[in-house]
Amino acid sequence: MTEPFDIYAFEERAAIMEFNGGLSRFEAETRAARAQGRSRWQAMLEVRNADRNGNSQGAQDHGSPMVGHHADHLSAVQPDPTEQDGSLPQRDVQT
Repeated sequence: MTEPFDIYAFEERAAIMEFNGGLSRFEAETRAARAQGRSRWQAMLEVRNADRNGNSQGAQDHGSPMVGHHADHLSAVQPDPTEQDGSLPQRDVQT
């Protein structure tokens, strides 16, 4: 019997191999799937089926306490959209 497929681990491992390891997305997904005893196409079917059923864990930061918070609640972020249109301070440039 095969072990249950961990979509979160698959996506995380593939992302790390792609961005930190310099692999193509295809190669990173292939290796991440093999780490769980699956082929890439089997892993992609698992991800697609989970997305269809609303069970996907992908694209979520499970460890962050800020998950689900909007930018308006973060410090140092402009909460008022009218401030976004303001001019930037000018810097004196010596010529």
